[in-house]
Amino acid sequence: MKMNEEVIYTDQLLHHRCVGSQIEKTRNTWEKQCSWFVDAQSSFYGRYAEIYAESLKKYGNDNFEYYARRNRLREDLLVYTQTQMARRSRESEISMDHIKNCRASRTTNGEYGRVKPMKHFYCFP
Repeated sequence: MKMNEEVIYTDQLLHHRCVGSQIEKTRNTWEKQCSWFVDAQSSFYGRYAEIYAESLKKYGNDNFEYYARRNRLREDLLVYTQTQMARRSRESEISMDHIKNCRASRTTNGEYGRVKPMKHFYCFP
């Protein structure tokens, strides 16, 4: 004899059938009306660098940088602005002479990178 939880009633069956048909209708509607959006979005995202370069050429460096800062445009595509070029040249000219005389401290066991932690690093006694 079946328990009450195992019995499927007519209204439950109708509900599952209704939900299943609604999912299929929604999928078909999306295919007809919205499936173009994914390809269009991909092509627009692919054109960002080209659009930024055109805008920079059309409006000039100062106006474009103001607009880019105000609207927080993607940093990786702002490569041709004067500010970005100056920042890259500064980053490439950073001198590391201040650390040439630095030495690593001596360890108790003579191996670097395998130093056991000191007592005050232990959380539990």
